[in-house]
Amino acid sequence: MEKKSIRFLCMFILSFFWFCASYAQEEEKEKSPVKLSGSIGFFYDYYYFYENNYSSFRPRYPENLLRLNAQVNLQLGKHFSIPFSVNVTNQKVLYNLPSLPEESALDYLQNPANNISINPKYKWAQAFIGTQTPLYSTLSTGDIPIFGAGIEINPGKFILSATFGKSQRAIEPNITLNIPGAYEQNIVAARIGVGKLEGSKFTINVVKIEDDLTSVNTAPIGVDPIEGFTISPYAEFKIFEKLKISTETAGSIYTSDLLNVGVIDAEFINDLADYITINASSTADFAHNSRIDWKGDTFQLGGEVKYVGPGFLPVGYRFIERDILDYKINTGLNLFKKKVNLTGSFGIRTNNLNDTKLSSSERVITNANLFAQVTEGFSINLNYSNFGFNNDASILNQRIELVNNSITVSPVYTWKNEKYNHLIAGNVALSSFEQFDVVSNAFAKAENSTYSLNYNLAFLKMPLQIGAQAIYLENQIPTGDFNMLNYGITSSYKLLDKKLTPSLGLNIAHIDMTGFTTDYRTSLHAKIAYKWTKKLTFKLQSRYSYFKYGTSRPNATLDQNRVQFSVQQRF
Repeated sequence: MEKKSIRFLCMFILSFFWFCASYAQEEEKEKSPVKLSGSIGFFYDYYYFYENNYSSFRPRYPENLLRLNAQVNLQLGKHFSIPFSVNVTNQKVLYNLPSLPEESALDYLQNPANNISINPKYKWAQAFIGTQTPLYSTLSTGDIPIFGAGIEINPGKFILSATFGKSQRAIEPNITLNIPGAYEQNIVAARIGVGKLEGSKFTINVVKIEDDLTSVNTAPIGVDPIEGFTISPYAEFKIFEKLKISTETAGSIYTSDLLNVGVIDAEFINDLADYITINASSTADFAHNSRIDWKGDTFQLGGEVKYVGPGFLPVGYRFIERDILDYKINTGLNLFKKKVNLTGSFGIRTNNLNDTKLSSSERVITNANLFAQVTEGFSINLNYSNFGFNNDASILNQRIELVNNSITVSPVYTWKNEKYNHLIAGNVALSSFEQFDVVSNAFAKAENSTYSLNYNLAFLKMPLQIGAQAIYLENQIPTGDFNMLNYGITSSYKLLDKKLTPSLGLNIAHIDMTGFTTDYRTSLHAKIAYKWTKKLTFKLQSRYSYFKYGTSRPNATLDQNRVQFSVQQRF
């Protein structure tokens, strides 16, 4: 193990036991206004493999993986708290490269593989420091992690939120190493309004994102620098106890290439040049989303309408489908004292509303789920979903038409006597996917069937559990069939006053593909968990797998072993 990994391991261990020591006097802390809650854990994974006649195999895990995860809240008195989250690793997963750039301490903290945040809170005010993902609304910002700082206050009915940070690190391009590179990307978001953050409110949301042209010495390959701005009034009201309405209309200006030298001769757009770069690659458009939900004890009903213009982009989201109009209905029903629950949704999505593409499309989305507690020991769950897509292209090679259907049936039966507790769970999943093939001028169909059965036996007079499971998978596609039969057994036992729990599992799989002989896989899983105290747990487990391939890989074998060790402390 390299020196850096050893130092990292030492840091993990020292930090872990420092927290354990700080929590040693539990009774005194309960009487103190200072309280610590949450958990902290250290994890180490070691993985190795050996292949024979399988030179193209790529390792499925890193050889040495170190992780420190902590979700802790420090409560100081009645109103002040400091929640902090630490998820760090020794892996540089930001880079999937033959050669890794050198990382500074700040680079390490900003690495998306790590998540470090401290969010002190006092009554109605909270600060955000480190990695965060601000969520304001569906048309402004909500899924871009950033490394920076922010604040959110809600005194009375006044709402103010603001955050800024880096959403993408700069990476220099390198043709030799096949590194396209990336610009540094910064984001600023804010909202102001009235109401309660977790209740009825009206806010104005503003988000701006911008690539820094000076962040790299050489322009990234095939990557254009961008800048965008979105503003949206958002309203959410709870009119009655069971009726909730939300509505949002958003406008955006988006420049897809800051290096574009073209100009737009439109005075109302050029007036915005003081706030955002405007050139021939800029677009401006709007979007709207409204939703209404009635949630009663027995009956639920809701509806949603969404329109997204072809030039609209909510810059606080990585991706959104544009030029669409959605209609959706959701419903739910609880009967017989909630022993029968039925939920369903139906939606239609139409695109190319403004004829900006060569063809239009229409999709139908349906989902229904039924859960029934038939008797005290028997329950069943049924689920059906349908997804359809088609366009109106008259030219054969532009025609798109597909239909996906799936149904799942999951019964569960339990019974017990004085000595044993039995559980049998089954699952049948059937799905079909049919798509128009423009080459053959006909529909191509793929079908998938999965059948599984699980049995678990718990001894009531001794701490022993035994389980057995079997899975059969059949996948039929035009190019050939794929079948797999997987079966296994597991067992666990508690020792030393139920503090020590060893468990063992064995699985065997047969895999068949059209035109080849059977592949075999044998897996052995051993695990030991020990509760040192009620809140301190040590775990050690090993997963060993042996693959013996048929004619799909002649004379090929593969051995894999993954050993995992963890220490977790709850507060």
